Amino acid sequence: MQYAIVITLYQIDMPAPELGAHFGVCSMNVLQFKKKNKENNRNNSYSSESFQKIPQGASAIGIDLGTTNSVVSVFSIGATHPVTLEYEDSYLVPSMVFYDQNDNNNFVGNKAKLQNEFAPSEVIKSTKRSMGKNNSFFQSNEKQFSAEEVASLVLNYLVSHSVLQEEKEKFGGIWAVITVPAHFDDAARLATVAAAEKAGIHVLRIVNEPTAAALAYSMMPEDKNTEKETLAVFDLGGGTFDVSIVDRDGLIFNVLSSEGDVHLGGDDIDEAIANSLLEKVHPQLVARRSSKASELYRNLLILAEQAKKGLQTEGIYLVQANNLDGKGSSIELELTRERFEEMVAPILQRTLFLTESAMHAAKRNPKYISRILLVGGSTRLVLVRKMLSDYFSCIVDARLEPDLAVSWGASLQAAIILGIQPDTILVDVCSHSLGIGVVENTEAINENFKVVAKKFGIPYPISEQELHRKLGARIEEFNNELQKLLHVAPILHRNSALPARRSEFFNTIYHNQHAVHVVVVQGEGDSVGENRLIGSFLFELEQPCPKGTRCEIQLTYDVNGMVHVFARQLGTKNEAKAQFDSRTGEVIGWTALNQEEELQFAEKENVRKVDEIFEKIEVSKQINNNSAHENIVSFPFGRKKEIIVQSEILEYECEPEIINALILRAKRCLGKMQKGSSEFNNLLNILKSYSSLLLKAQQGFENDDEIELVENNLLALLEGK
Repeated sequence: MQYAIVITLYQIDMPAPELGAHFGVCSMNVLQFKKKNKENNRNNSYSSESFQKIPQGASAIGIDLGTTNSVVSVFSIGATHPVTLEYEDSYLVPSMVFYDQNDNNNFVGNKAKLQNEFAPSEVIKSTKRSMGKNNSFFQSNEKQFSAEEVASLVLNYLVSHSVLQEEKEKFGGIWAVITVPAHFDDAARLATVAAAEKAGIHVLRIVNEPTAAALAYSMMPEDKNTEKETLAVFDLGGGTFDVSIVDRDGLIFNVLSSEGDVHLGGDDIDEAIANSLLEKVHPQLVARRSSKASELYRNLLILAEQAKKGLQTEGIYLVQANNLDGKGSSIELELTRERFEEMVAPILQRTLFLTESAMHAAKRNPKYISRILLVGGSTRLVLVRKMLSDYFSCIVDARLEPDLAVSWGASLQAAIILGIQPDTILVDVCSHSLGIGVVENTEAINENFKVVAKKFGIPYPISEQELHRKLGARIEEFNNELQKLLHVAPILHRNSALPARRSEFFNTIYHNQHAVHVVVVQGEGDSVGENRLIGSFLFELEQPCPKGTRCEIQLTYDVNGMVHVFARQLGTKNEAKAQFDSRTGEVIGWTALNQEEELQFAEKENVRKVDEIFEKIEVSKQINNNSAHENIVSFPFGRKKEIIVQSEILEYECEPEIINALILRAKRCLGKMQKGSSEFNNLLNILKSYSSLLLKAQQGFENDDEIELVENNLLALLEGK
C-alpha cells in the first residue's frame, strides 16, 4: 500500500509555487475525529456575542501589556489618560510576579519588584516572549507559572487596584483593547486573550503595538489636521521589537508592512552589558549556559540596567558592587559610553535590518518617510535616535512619552469600537503568510516515505499492517516526521490588510481518496518542519471521489490576526470550516456545514465574475496586485447587494474586493474635487461613515440596514463621476 502525507496549512514567507499542486491522502478514522472535536468544541473568544453584550456607558480602555512594564489608559472627553494604581507611585506597573509562600499570596508590580533586590531568582519577569508556549514555565518559591498565568495576574492587578475596579464591579467586567507585538503569532495572541478573560477583561480587539502608537500620535493637537504622510513606527521595548510603515491620510491609518522580533529588546542590551561584566568577575563562567541562571548573573543584570540608564546622561558610569554571588565576588569598573555603544551595536544593527525589510515590503524609500515615531522605553537611548536620524534623514518624533504611546493608542481604538470616537479608521496587517502543504505527485510521497523509513530503521516498501506492528505507539511520531517534509504553497501573504481572505484550488492525488487532513501551522519556513503547528481538522470527501477532485481552501485572517479555515469540495455541497486554539492545537470551532449554511455560500460569485466587475470599474490591476500604494481597505463580508457600474446593475455577493473597489473609487473622486467644497465634504463624510460601519459590522455589530442606507447614498453620489 502507498502512503501519502495529508494536506497541511502553514504560515510561511516564500514565493508562490505553481498552482495545481495535489492534496495527499489521510488514513485517520473520520468518525473518531468528529467525536473528539464534538467533545472539545467551545466558543471562540472573538464571537460577535461579546460585542453585543457591551453595557451602555462602558469606558474606552486600552492596555499595553509590556515585557518590562504595563500601562492602562482610559479615553474620555476627547483625550486619553494613563491610570495610576493605588498601590503604585507611577502609571508604569512592573510586569513582575512574586509568590510569597508564607502568605500563599502573589505580589504583582512594584511589590514584586522590591523583592527583586533581595531575591532576584524568585521574581518572575520578562515572560512576554514565552506567551503561547505550553512548555515554558517560570518559578517563584517552588510554585510554577506559565507566561499566560503571569500575564493574567498582571492584567488583574491593573484593573483591580485602580479606579477601574468600580467599573469592573458595576458592569461585571472590563471591556478593553489590548496590544501585542506585531510579530506575535496566533498562539501568543490567543494566550493574551485567555489571560485577559481570566482577569475579567473582555477583549474588544487585539491591536499591534506600533499601530496603536501611530493612532496615539494622531491625538496630538498639532497632528489632528495632518493630511497625507508616511510614518515609520519604531517600537523597541523591554523584550520585543516591532517596526511598522504606515500611510496616513487624515484620520485614515493604513499599515503597509510590519517587521519584528519577539526576542529583541532592552533585555538583550542588559544581557550584552552583563556578559561584559561577567568577563571581568568570572571569565571562566562566560561560556557556561548555567551561568545565566546563577545568582551572580542575575545581580549583574541589575547592575547592567542601572549602567544603561546612567550612560544616557553621563560619559562614564561606575559599576560597583560587593558580594554578588554570596561568596564574596565583587566588581568595580568604569564603563564608558563608547564601550557601551560597541556592546549594543550588533543589537541595534538587527533593528535596522528589520526596518529596511519593512521598508522594502511597503515599497517605500527612506527619503519619502515623513516622520519616525519612537515607542518603547529602549528608544530613549541616544544611539538609537542617532541611528534612525542617519538612516531616514527626517524628523525623529519623540513628543509622546515612549512608555505611554501604546496604551494611549489602544484606548483610542477602544473609543472607536465603542462609537465614542467614530472618525478615525485603522487598517492593520497580518504578520505572517498562510499557505498549505502540498505534494506534486505520488513519486514525491514515496520519496518522503523512504527518507523517514530509513530514519526509523524500517524497510521500504512495507505494508500498512506491518508498519503499525513495527512502530506501535511511535506511529504518530512517524506520521509527524512525514508531515514535516511537505512543500508549502502560499495563499495569504504577510502584510495583507486585515481582515483578509483568499482562496486557492487544489486536486486530490488518489482515486477514491476519502479525506484530507487540514493541519494549520505558523512560521516563515519553506517546509512543514520549519513552521509552528496551530491545529488540524479532518475534511471528509464525498464519494465517489476520482483522482484530481478539485477542492477549495479558503484562509481568513480576522482583525485580531486570528486564523480561520474554510474547505469545500467543488461540485458538491460538502463544506467545512474551522478555527483553532493554537496554544493547544484543539479545534475551537469546527462545522460540517448544513444545507442552510451551504446556500449562503452558494450565492458567491466565481473569480471570473468578480474580475469582470473589476474591469468595469477599472481597478482590477490594482486590486489583484494588492498594491500598497492604493491604500486598499479589506472588509470580508457576505451580503447580497446591488451596485451600479457604467449604467448596468450587477447583483453580487459583497466580497472584500468589491467593497475595496467602491471605497477606492470614492477616494479617487475626492482627489478630483476641490477640497473644502460642499461636494467634497459631503462625499468625505459619507465615505467615513461607510468605512466606520463596515468595521463595526466586521467586529460583530448588526447594522446591515445602516450600511445599505449609507452605501446607497455613496453610490448615488458616485453615479456619473
